[in-house]
Amino acid sequence: MRSCRATTHSDLATLKDPILATYYCHKHGKICKPLFTISNWFYRYSRDTIKRLKEFDQLRTNSYQICLSGDSRNINILENLREKSEYFYELVKENKINGIFTSPPYVGLIDYHEQHAYAYDLFGFNRRDDLEIGPLFRGRGIEARKSYVEGISEVLINCKKFLVDDFNIFIVANDRYNLYPEIAKKSGLKIVNQFKRPVLNRTERDKSAYSEIIFHMKRR
Repeated sequence: MRSCRATTHSDLATLKDPILATYYCHKHGKICKPLFTISNWFYRYSRDTIKRLKEFDQLRTNSYQICLSGDSRNINILENLREKSEYFYELVKENKINGIFTSPPYVGLIDYHEQHAYAYDLFGFNRRDDLEIGPLFRGRGIEARKSYVEGISEVLINCKKFLVDDFNIFIVANDRYNLYPEIAKKSGLKIVNQFKRPVLNRTERDKSAYSEIIFHMKRR
Protein backbone atom coordinates (compact mmCIF):
# COMPACT_ATOMS: atom_id res chain seq x y z
CA MET A 1 0.00 0.00 0.00
CA ARG A 2 2.78 2.44 0.85
CA SER A 3 4.33 1.87 -2.58
CA CYS A 4 1.08 2.54 -4.41
CA ARG A 5 0.41 6.12 -3.37
CA ALA A 6 0.64 9.30 -5.46
CA THR A 7 4.18 10.09 -4.43
CA THR A 8 7.73 9.85 -5.73
CA HIS A 9 9.81 6.69 -5.45
CA SER A 10 12.27 8.47 -3.16
CA ASP A 11 9.68 9.87 -0.74
CA LEU A 12 7.50 7.06 0.60
CA ALA A 13 7.85 8.07 4.24
CA THR A 14 7.45 11.87 4.30
CA LEU A 15 4.80 12.59 1.67
CA LYS A 16 3.16 16.01 2.04
CA ASP A 17 1.60 16.77 -1.36
CA PRO A 18 0.36 14.22 -3.92
CA ILE A 19 2.41 13.79 -7.10
CA LEU A 20 0.12 13.30 -10.09
CA ALA A 21 2.44 13.90 -13.07
CA THR A 22 5.84 12.77 -14.31
CA TYR A 23 8.85 13.96 -12.30
CA TYR A 24 12.62 13.65 -12.13
CA CYS A 25 13.31 10.70 -9.81
CA HIS A 26 16.24 11.18 -7.42
CA LYS A 27 16.16 7.48 -6.58
CA HIS A 28 16.44 6.15 -10.13
CA GLY A 29 18.16 9.13 -11.80
CA LYS A 30 15.58 9.43 -14.59
CA ILE A 31 12.06 10.65 -15.37
CA CYS A 32 9.49 8.52 -13.55
CA LYS A 33 5.74 8.66 -13.04
CA PRO A 34 3.52 7.84 -10.06
CA LEU A 35 1.41 4.70 -10.13
CA PHE A 36 -2.08 5.25 -11.51
CA THR A 37 -3.33 1.76 -10.65
CA ILE A 38 -2.43 -0.82 -8.02
CA SER A 39 -3.69 -3.77 -10.06
CA ASN A 40 -0.25 -4.78 -11.41
CA TRP A 41 1.38 -4.57 -7.99
CA PHE A 42 -1.55 -6.34 -6.34
CA TYR A 43 -1.26 -9.22 -8.82
CA ARG A 44 2.54 -9.37 -8.45
CA TYR A 45 2.50 -9.31 -4.64
CA SER A 46 -0.37 -11.78 -4.44
CA ARG A 47 1.58 -14.31 -6.50
CA ASP A 48 4.69 -13.65 -4.42
CA THR A 49 2.71 -14.13 -1.20
CA ILE A 50 1.37 -17.49 -2.36
CA LYS A 51 4.91 -18.56 -3.31
CA ARG A 52 6.24 -17.54 0.12
CA LEU A 53 3.43 -19.33 1.96
CA LYS A 54 4.19 -22.54 0.09
CA GLU A 55 7.90 -22.23 0.90
CA PHE A 56 7.16 -21.46 4.55
CA ASP A 57 4.87 -24.48 4.79
CA GLN A 58 7.85 -26.65 3.87
CA LEU A 59 10.22 -24.94 6.33
CA ARG A 60 7.97 -24.25 9.31
CA THR A 61 8.79 -25.86 12.62
CA ASN A 62 6.51 -26.95 15.44
CA SER A 63 6.53 -23.51 17.07
CA TYR A 64 3.60 -21.42 18.24
CA GLN A 65 2.95 -17.70 17.84
CA ILE A 66 0.18 -15.34 18.88
CA CYS A 67 -0.15 -11.61 18.29
CA LEU A 68 -1.47 -9.60 21.24
CA SER A 69 -2.72 -6.05 20.79
CA GLY A 70 -2.59 -3.72 23.77
CA ASP A 71 -0.71 -1.05 25.71
CA SER A 72 2.68 -2.63 26.44
CA ARG A 73 3.03 -0.48 29.58
CA ASN A 74 0.29 -2.36 31.38
CA ILE A 75 -0.93 -5.30 29.28
CA ASN A 76 -1.32 -8.54 31.22
CA ILE A 77 0.24 -10.97 28.77
CA LEU A 78 -0.96 -14.07 30.62
CA GLU A 79 -4.60 -12.98 30.84
CA ASN A 80 -4.63 -11.91 27.19
CA LEU A 81 -3.09 -15.24 26.18
CA ARG A 82 -5.70 -17.11 28.19
CA GLU A 83 -8.47 -15.46 26.18
CA LYS A 84 -6.87 -16.62 22.93
CA SER A 85 -5.38 -20.01 23.79
CA GLU A 86 -5.61 -21.99 27.03
CA TYR A 87 -2.77 -24.19 25.82
CA PHE A 88 -0.39 -21.29 25.16
CA TYR A 89 -1.42 -19.63 28.42
CA GLU A 90 -0.46 -22.74 30.43
CA LEU A 91 2.80 -23.06 28.49
CA VAL A 92 3.90 -19.47 29.19
CA LYS A 93 2.64 -19.54 32.78
CA GLU A 94 4.77 -22.61 33.52
CA ASN A 95 7.90 -21.78 31.51
CA LYS A 96 7.75 -17.97 31.20
CA ILE A 97 9.28 -16.03 28.31
CA ASN A 98 13.00 -16.19 27.45
CA GLY A 99 13.39 -12.63 26.28
CA ILE A 100 12.47 -9.72 24.05
CA PHE A 101 13.74 -8.40 20.72
CA THR A 102 12.16 -5.05 19.88
CA SER A 103 12.64 -1.76 18.05
CA PRO A 104 10.53 0.84 19.89
CA PRO A 105 9.72 4.30 18.47
CA TYR A 106 12.51 6.87 18.47
CA VAL A 107 11.73 10.01 20.43
CA GLY A 108 10.04 12.70 18.31
CA LEU A 109 11.03 11.17 14.98
CA ILE A 110 7.92 9.67 13.35
CA ASP A 111 4.15 10.04 13.66
CA TYR A 112 3.34 6.36 13.22
CA HIS A 113 -0.41 6.84 13.28
CA GLU A 114 -0.26 9.38 10.48
CA GLN A 115 2.30 7.42 8.48
CA HIS A 116 -0.06 4.43 8.44
CA ALA A 117 -3.30 6.40 8.28
CA TYR A 118 -4.31 4.46 5.15
CA ALA A 119 -4.44 1.24 7.21
CA TYR A 120 -6.73 2.81 9.81
CA ASP A 121 -9.04 4.03 7.05
CA LEU A 122 -9.02 0.79 5.06
CA PHE A 123 -9.47 -1.66 7.93
CA GLY A 124 -11.41 0.49 10.39
CA PHE A 125 -8.80 0.24 13.16
CA ASN A 126 -9.25 2.57 16.12
CA ARG A 127 -6.53 5.21 16.37
CA ARG A 128 -4.78 5.59 19.71
CA ASP A 129 -2.51 8.55 19.05
CA ASP A 130 -2.50 9.58 22.72
CA LEU A 131 -0.98 6.23 23.75
CA GLU A 132 1.96 6.41 21.34
CA ILE A 133 5.37 6.59 23.04
CA GLY A 134 7.72 9.30 21.69
CA PRO A 135 5.37 10.66 18.98
CA LEU A 136 6.44 13.34 16.54
CA PHE A 137 3.89 15.91 17.80
CA ARG A 138 5.58 16.02 21.22
CA GLY A 139 8.90 16.97 19.67
CA ARG A 140 12.35 16.14 21.06
CA GLY A 141 12.66 18.66 23.87
CA ILE A 142 13.48 17.94 27.50
CA GLU A 143 9.88 17.16 28.47
CA ALA A 144 9.42 14.88 25.47
CA ARG A 145 12.60 12.98 26.38
CA LYS A 146 11.49 12.61 30.00
CA SER A 147 8.13 11.28 28.85
CA TYR A 148 9.89 8.86 26.49
CA VAL A 149 12.16 7.55 29.26
CA GLU A 150 9.16 7.02 31.52
CA GLY A 151 7.16 5.30 28.78
CA ILE A 152 9.85 2.83 27.68
CA SER A 153 10.79 2.13 31.30
CA GLU A 154 7.16 1.30 32.14
CA VAL A 155 7.06 -1.12 29.20
CA LEU A 156 10.20 -2.95 30.35
CA ILE A 157 9.10 -3.08 33.99
CA ASN A 158 5.76 -4.54 32.95
CA CYS A 159 7.32 -7.11 30.61
CA LYS A 160 9.85 -8.30 33.21
CA LYS A 161 6.99 -9.88 35.18
CA PHE A 162 6.52 -12.45 32.43
CA LEU A 163 10.19 -13.26 31.74
CA VAL A 164 12.46 -16.01 33.06
CA ASP A 165 15.04 -14.97 35.66
CA ASP A 166 17.99 -15.10 33.25
CA PHE A 167 16.26 -13.25 30.42
CA ASN A 168 17.83 -11.39 27.49
CA ILE A 169 16.41 -8.16 26.09
CA PHE A 170 17.62 -6.71 22.77
CA ILE A 171 16.50 -3.17 21.88
CA VAL A 172 17.26 -1.49 18.55
CA ALA A 173 17.47 2.27 19.14
CA ASN A 174 18.73 5.45 17.51
CA ASP A 175 19.82 6.78 20.91
CA ARG A 176 21.14 10.21 19.89
CA TYR A 177 20.16 11.65 23.27
CA ASN A 178 21.78 8.85 25.30
CA LEU A 179 18.50 7.94 27.01
CA TYR A 180 18.88 4.18 27.21
CA PRO A 181 21.39 4.04 30.09
CA GLU A 182 18.81 5.92 32.17
CA ILE A 183 16.00 3.71 30.86
CA ALA A 184 17.97 0.59 31.83
CA LYS A 185 18.60 1.95 35.34
CA LYS A 186 14.95 2.93 35.91
CA SER A 187 13.84 -0.51 34.68
CA GLY A 188 16.16 -2.46 36.98
CA LEU A 189 18.28 -3.59 34.02
CA LYS A 190 21.93 -3.41 33.05
CA ILE A 191 23.39 -2.96 29.56
CA VAL A 192 25.78 -5.89 29.04
CA ASN A 193 26.65 -5.21 25.39
CA GLN A 194 26.07 -2.80 22.52
CA PHE A 195 26.16 -3.51 18.79
CA LYS A 196 26.35 -0.69 16.24
CA ARG A 197 24.15 -1.04 13.17
CA PRO A 198 24.55 1.40 10.25
CA VAL A 199 21.32 2.49 8.54
CA LEU A 200 22.19 3.19 4.92
CA ASN A 201 19.08 2.55 2.80
CA ARG A 202 16.22 4.76 3.94
CA THR A 203 12.86 5.68 2.43
CA GLU A 204 13.14 9.30 3.61
CA ARG A 205 13.92 11.92 0.98
CA ASP A 206 17.08 13.26 2.66
CA LYS A 207 18.75 9.81 2.68
CA SER A 208 20.91 10.84 5.63
CA ALA A 209 22.71 7.76 6.91
CA TYR A 210 22.99 7.20 10.63
CA SER A 211 23.82 4.45 13.10
CA GLU A 212 21.54 2.56 15.42
CA ILE A 213 22.59 0.65 18.51
CA ILE A 214 21.30 -2.75 19.55
CA PHE A 215 21.34 -2.72 23.35
CA HIS A 216 21.65 -6.12 25.04
CA MET A 217 20.15 -5.89 28.53
CA LYS A 218 19.78 -8.29 31.42
CA ARG A 219 18.44 -8.15 34.97
CA ARG A 220 20.47 -5.87 37.24
